[in-house]
Amino acid sequence: MSNIPASETKNSDSAITRTDVPYLPKNGLWDAFSRSPGIGVSIIDTNGQLLFVNDTSCALFFETLEVDYVGKTLSDLHPPEFAIERHEVIRRSIQHNKPIHMSHVYHGRRIESTIWPILDKKPPFDRVIVISNRGAFDIELDQGASNIEHYSTKHIELGTLDVLSNRELEVLVLLGHGQNVPEIAAMLHRSPKTIQRHKAAISEKLHLHGQAELVKLVSKLGLELEDCNLKRMSKKDTTR
Repeated sequence: MSNIPASETKNSDSAITRTDVPYLPKNGLWDAFSRSPGIGVSIIDTNGQLLFVNDTSCALFFETLEVDYVGKTLSDLHPPEFAIERHEVIRRSIQHNKPIHMSHVYHGRRIESTIWPILDKKPPFDRVIVISNRGAFDIELDQGASNIEHYSTKHIELGTLDVLSNRELEVLVLLGHGQNVPEIAAMLHRSPKTIQRHKAAISEKLHLHGQAELVKLVSKLGLELEDCNLKRMSKKDTTR
């Protein structure tokens, strides 16, 4: 870190506010966020070629660190629906020179990604950096997100949850959000016996034991009811 003193100003409350951008060593800054636990970092060009993927991003999108992404594109490693949507968002981010946020479910888990255009001073001018992490993100409440566009995905990749029918997925999410069987029956216009059968089938297919495990699973995956209306992606072997 530089020892150059920062310029400072005082606001009306006499609090010191930084007005400069501190000098940060290039390699140190890159290491700081590309190696931070829980932060996925990828660099992708407009052709969908993967130029860099850190370990966390590999874990998020491939569920393994053993991914040979060199020379590969999004289409090589992901379902076609995923690749087509990401191509669209990458081109849009570069064309409009603004970041775009996506909240999407992949391998059955919610992933938050923000695509940032790389402001190169010389060609090529066709790359973005994608920052991803697991967890909830409310773009309307995020004070720093006023200039970030939100892209609504149309697809979902359920991973091991793909064994569930659409109705079972709805029941799973509602149970995980604290609704009981009679309440779900009323919401979905089905009998309580039908919902109970769905609940039993869910527990059997996912090897869950009791309501607590079911709630814990939905909370961990970050699933919402609106996710159940998304179109499921095609199968793709992402470990090649």
